[in-house]
Amino acid sequence: MKESANQTIYSYKLLHRFRWGLLGHLFQWLLMGVSMIAISFYLHIPAARLIVTLAILPAIAVGHLVVFRLYAQLRLLKPQTTADMLVSPWWGSGYRLPVPISVYRRGECVVLLGCLFLAAAAYVWLPVEYGLTLLCGTLVLSLPRLFALLVSLRQSKKSRVKYENRGVAFLLTDG
Repeated sequence: MKESANQTIYSYKLLHRFRWGLLGHLFQWLLMGVSMIAISFYLHIPAARLIVTLAILPAIAVGHLVVFRLYAQLRLLKPQTTADMLVSPWWGSGYRLPVPISVYRRGECVVLLGCLFLAAAAYVWLPVEYGLTLLCGTLVLSLPRLFALLVSLRQSKKSRVKYENRGVAFLLTDG
């Protein structure tokens, strides 16, 4: 058996880990509740009647996943969908291996802006209460991605990002 002489083994040093845990989810639920009350006052209808409009929130998760996978396919990257789709702030989307931080930033910006564009485009076709819930939900459910993107601005341009269960890790290779 012949072994390859050109083998590269990388080891990574963890620079920072960003996780969206229970407090983050509670914060999102609080913001959704406040937005429902604000929509109720704006439209002059009871907040209890707006509970039905929350049925549109799964469309946001689908939007995040579709925009991410479309972006990854267009960039010839290999996206990975994991089983934690319903509880992950990244809706189960990511990459199997660590990616350069520039790829991470571009991908997250595309997903954030793409989902906001889709929500704004759908707003004009939906009843006003559903449209407002979709827009507020898109903003609130995008917070984990936005905060992680802001944290990435403090990291080195040479770092890499690994999607983890309910978070991302910023790594620096020493090889």
